[in-house]
Amino acid sequence: MKKICYVIGTLKVGGAEKQLYYLVKNLDKTMFSPVVIALRGGILEYDFKEICSLKIVGKRWKIDPLFFLKLVPILKKEKVDILHTFMFTANTWGRLAGIICKIPVKIVSERSIDLWKKSYHFLIDKILGKFTDKIICVSEEVRNHYLKKTKLPSDKFIVIENGVNLQEIEKVKEKKEIKEEFGIQDDDFVILTGGRLCKEKSIDFFLSIVPELKKQMTKLKILIVGEGEEKENLFNITKYLKLEDNVIFTDYRRDILSIIKISDLVVLTSKWEGMPNLILEGMALKKAVISTNVGGCKEIIQNNVNGFLIEYGDKKHLIEKILFLYKNSGEREKMGESGYKIVKEKFDLIVKIKEYEKIYSSFKIGKN
Repeated sequence: MKKICYVIGTLKVGGAEKQLYYLVKNLDKTMFSPVVIALRGGILEYDFKEICSLKIVGKRWKIDPLFFLKLVPILKKEKVDILHTFMFTANTWGRLAGIICKIPVKIVSERSIDLWKKSYHFLIDKILGKFTDKIICVSEEVRNHYLKKTKLPSDKFIVIENGVNLQEIEKVKEKKEIKEEFGIQDDDFVILTGGRLCKEKSIDFFLSIVPELKKQMTKLKILIVGEGEEKENLFNITKYLKLEDNVIFTDYRRDILSIIKISDLVVLTSKWEGMPNLILEGMALKKAVISTNVGGCKEIIQNNVNGFLIEYGDKKHLIEKILFLYKNSGEREKMGESGYKIVKEKFDLIVKIKEYEKIYSSFKIGKN
């Protein structure tokens, strides 16, 4: 059995954290023994403690070199065969600790295009990439981006997209009590957006078009799901635009699939992405989707088939596509069915887990 240590920056709500949770939960425990190390804690601590051994390092600030002195001993004590890190901070410090601890196999996951990165960030990725066995990217766009930026050998890179648990999806029913909780009427048109509430999701941009939508959509409700650092700003924008009767903040919910189920349309206006869970889940629940044409979104959405792709910041076309789907319920249903078919064929979570297991098994180390 191979022991795998996953290192991630936080256990706040986000796409990477969610996919790591699914990976650890569904990993074949007869072949792999997982442990998770989080540099910081978060709301998902309880979820991870239910499925695996969890260690919280306690990184206090953005720049806190002392936490590394805690990380190395924790990693040494675990005596793992494979180290698998997620996202820049964990990829950097986790790999350094892995090198010091002489862990046989080091794998990183790149989850997004990360337009915030400067040249020195990619230099760090390149240097540490020389000590890395595999770089798992969440989409072809992400792979191509990092291949170009780091100029590392192409055989180090592999693509494993996000997956959706179709067995879980099949059990999701529309719950009247959720509509009642949010004050949603049966004749309301419900648009859902959100995820991790951060600047790159550009939910402020989406809110800016809602006054225009209200002119033609008298029964409009906007559900903003999730938590994040932009939440207060989004609250303030909602008040400034006098949208309190239309916009509902759900906060973090474990029943996110049931909330998507009561929605008519899923919209994402991100500045950059890797492969958004929210769009995949919307498609799996047979919802038409609209997304900016960034990152791996074009690998999920076939334009005019299961949804629409728009360019980032294009208010005119975003409004047009929303109004089109609002006025054409038949087209919404058709796109929803197409989206479900795509997810079933290409983004089954269990298939993706098997792809991870195949990579882990390919390294002949540990106690087999």
